[in-house]
Amino acid sequence: MQQQPVRAKKRLGQHFLKHPSLARKIVAGLGLEEGDTVLEIGCGTGALTGNLVGLGCRYIGVEVDAVLCSQLRRRFNGPGIEFLNRDILTLDLGELRKRHAANGFKVVGNLPYAISSPILQHLARHAALIDLAVVMLQAEVADRLAARPGGRDYGVLTLIVQYHFRPEPLFVVPPQAFKPKPKVDSKVVRLIPRPRRPLKPAEEGRFFGFVKQAFSQRRKTLRNCLGEVQPEAWSRLSEALRDLGYPATVRAEKISLDHFLQLFGSLQETSGPSDPQ
Repeated sequence: MQQQPVRAKKRLGQHFLKHPSLARKIVAGLGLEEGDTVLEIGCGTGALTGNLVGLGCRYIGVEVDAVLCSQLRRRFNGPGIEFLNRDILTLDLGELRKRHAANGFKVVGNLPYAISSPILQHLARHAALIDLAVVMLQAEVADRLAARPGGRDYGVLTLIVQYHFRPEPLFVVPPQAFKPKPKVDSKVVRLIPRPRRPLKPAEEGRFFGFVKQAFSQRRKTLRNCLGEVQPEAWSRLSEALRDLGYPATVRAEKISLDHFLQLFGSLQETSGPSDPQ
């Protein structure tokens, strides 16, 4: 059935991919095999969807726009195809996996610029359920995922994503590939879940709380950002910083993920966790 023309909704940050060759290139990054379960976030007008269905995979599309979701259901229908008119941020991937008896998801999506960071954090929380993810992001956000310590792109999102995934930049997508055209470039990134994470699940919330506090005032030193740390805890932290080769005036943006884990370990009065690689 012919899809009716739709106008992008600014409030939803919609920019529809219109180049078939780029859609195929994005889907190829998933390395889909028969029997996989693929989860598409933000199906839009179906540019990626058309390359995902009919491959012998179980397909689940999540689209918050009710009009688009209805059109997609009429256009793509058949065994193993399901569309959910939902906000991905409210979707429990664990419950979804149980319902579909899936081992894990291969995730793909052209993520809305305005909520790409919350979506990435949502995926990170469900990383144990994800086999692989290929997502298109605003170039500036994509650069943050692969940033190294010391650069302006390095921050909390970098550490959250790199703790759970190994990010691989794939290619740039210019504004001309979308309708309407965004004002900036986009980039496609592949996220490969790490097979093991160094902290227990119960510790991870405290660790990322520590990281967020460390970056709470980027222009200030780590010590100033962690002003509420008790004197005895700061003593252990200062010793750990010296052991890792950092001056007392170091800022959070200079500290690597592995070293953040070791500093967190010093605050817990335990030896630092092992390298997450």
